Amino acid sequence: MSLSINRQSPIPLYLQISDSLRGLVKESMEQGKEKFLTDEELMNIFKVSRMTIRQAVQLLVDEGLLTRIKGSGTFICMKEKLGTDIERLDTFFKGWYLDQDFSIELLARDIVPCPERFAGDLGISSGDEVLLVKRIRKTKGVPVVIDLRYLVKEFGEKISKEELEKYSFSHIFLRKFDLRFYEANLEIEARLANNKNAKILGVDVGFPILYRRSQMNVEEHGCVLTGESFHRGDMYKYRSQLTAKDT
Repeated sequence: MSLSINRQSPIPLYLQISDSLRGLVKESMEQGKEKFLTDEELMNIFKVSRMTIRQAVQLLVDEGLLTRIKGSGTFICMKEKLGTDIERLDTFFKGWYLDQDFSIELLARDIVPCPERFAGDLGISSGDEVLLVKRIRKTKGVPVVIDLRYLVKEFGEKISKEELEKYSFSHIFLRKFDLRFYEANLEIEARLANNKNAKILGVDVGFPILYRRSQMNVEEHGCVLTGESFHRGDMYKYRSQLTAKDT
């Protein structure tokens, strides 16, 4: 498609460029492309400054058509956000694997003192030893979710690094211990990314994220797993169907 601007027009250059790029984004979506043109490539095409290109691209980022990932570049946004149904535990656990291009990066697997704010969930005292597991869930290599979990030491120390690099905890507990999670408590809220989470997710500080605190219970043992997750707000959503109670 033709990418051009009219330097004699009263319309600002960055607005003209953004209009041209919308068509290119749509065309790229239809062709299944993921990576978008770099700022340098766009500067060469339109013969304008980097600031003008950044203004134009930022408009498309604000519209949800593009997303920028620090150190990786600019990408076409997915037509549909990744999501999880939270009406039932089985659909909730299936959503953990994101999609067919799912991968896990294990950042930490350590025995640590349990923080006070999570100790009550596990029915232990603050400072008692637990297994800390920190993982990043990715799709097509892009970080989407940071998972931080605390496990009762009795179970946690028996779970291998290899298992944590492949499977969800619901999968591990069922296969390894023959235990099924029967109840979960979730708290979900909107937050802004701090320095630490922004760096891991490849977004700017203050970028919108979904924060989820979760507590998982198994029969006969109660809560064995607790923790929190941080989801990219532009790539993830939760779904639930609400029905009226029969009268």
